Amino acid sequence: MNKFLPRLALLAFVGAGLPGMAAHAQMTLPGASASPQGLQAPADGAAASSDGIAAVVGDQVITQYDLRLRVEDTLGRLARQQPGAPVPPVDQVRAQVLQQMIDEYALAEYAQQSGLQVGDDTLQRAVAQVASSNHMDVTQLHAKVVAQGMGWKDFEGQIRREILIQRLRQRDVAAKVSVTDQEVDDYLSHMRSLQGQIAPSEQLHLAQIFVPIPEQASAQVVAQARQIIDAAASALRQGRRFEVVAQQFSGGPEATHGGDLGTRPAGEWPDLFVNAVRNLQPGQVSEVIRSPAGFHILELVARQHAAQTQQTAMQAEVREIVLNADGDSARRSAVHELVSVRRAVLAGEVSFAAKAKEISQDLSTAAQGGSLGWVLPGQLPAALDGALDNLNPGQISEPLVLPGRVVLLQLVDRREHALGPGQERAVVRSELLQRKAEKNFQDLLRDVRERTYVRIPGDDS
Repeated sequence: MNKFLPRLALLAFVGAGLPGMAAHAQMTLPGASASPQGLQAPADGAAASSDGIAAVVGDQVITQYDLRLRVEDTLGRLARQQPGAPVPPVDQVRAQVLQQMIDEYALAEYAQQSGLQVGDDTLQRAVAQVASSNHMDVTQLHAKVVAQGMGWKDFEGQIRREILIQRLRQRDVAAKVSVTDQEVDDYLSHMRSLQGQIAPSEQLHLAQIFVPIPEQASAQVVAQARQIIDAAASALRQGRRFEVVAQQFSGGPEATHGGDLGTRPAGEWPDLFVNAVRNLQPGQVSEVIRSPAGFHILELVARQHAAQTQQTAMQAEVREIVLNADGDSARRSAVHELVSVRRAVLAGEVSFAAKAKEISQDLSTAAQGGSLGWVLPGQLPAALDGALDNLNPGQISEPLVLPGRVVLLQLVDRREHALGPGQERAVVRSELLQRKAEKNFQDLLRDVRERTYVRIPGDDS
């Protein structure tokens, strides 16, 4: 769950997505926090176009004003997360946020050029959900957005781009990844090999300072990166807080969050990272380490021993409506019908279970109102797993196209479930699918960026 869309939550109902982009109940309205010093918005909602061009991305323009709003929001979030802590330099945050926005615009344009569209009905439902999650109606949301200095069309454009990227992830990434039984076996074997060292189930909370090195970098580029990471190490030895140093020196996407990488079982971290923190106590930092991607300094933020960690996973109670669809015409017809069903259920005109009994063509579940019961991650096809990751209880996915069928999912509820014998394979399969999907998405992003015309005024590189 979004690693590079920094501001608006990707809404669950717009379709399947991937971990790192999971649905959230709230989104931060533009300019909702006090403007950091030196980043005041133009008075009276001055037109964005009058504020200059920050970047040209394909056929689109990111204005300086659009960028300023996003930077302002990022710094505001940092200030709320770490009250009293020094904020990173504005120029550094601006550079990172601009690259995030370029990625966003490039991917959305690519999605449209490859045939993906977001209809007005979908967009308006998304806007309504944003309003609802912020405890207001659409009229109030409109007034709030405009009052904070963002044009309403720009606001809708932001949501439209997020929906496009979510659908691109589903079509070009999540639906195409698979994990073999041998890969699951290899992963479990690897986890067992760590026994007696750091247990694979032991929870490690890590943060990093990361200085990337491009592939086939020259000796000069490597030396410059080494100077930066050494300067960061020196600042840490002088007693500066890790998160402050990360914000100043790190080039990773998590830099604006103090380098925080989150918490995972040890078996899910790279061996290089596990070995680097093996003998550390919480709060201690590693020496500089080198990976194929660049230089790292790691902080062991927290560690929960395996004996304290119960093997559990989050189960989902799910209903489905399945329509068989062989061929393009049947697929389009099935998608159209399920869009209508979804709209009727959301409007309260019919229950999901009743409609499943009426039209679902999966006879094994139709009689039970489409109920799949309680399922673990990895027990459904990857595309359906991805869709569930982005739903909150009670919400319904967009129609999901699978080979030979189109599926509509409803997430009824979630609960934590103690894993029984053999169930860890399903959870491992889901984790490996997520990793592959994220890697493939990053590969897609790099490919799209390389093929997209990008110009930053004043940047001669």
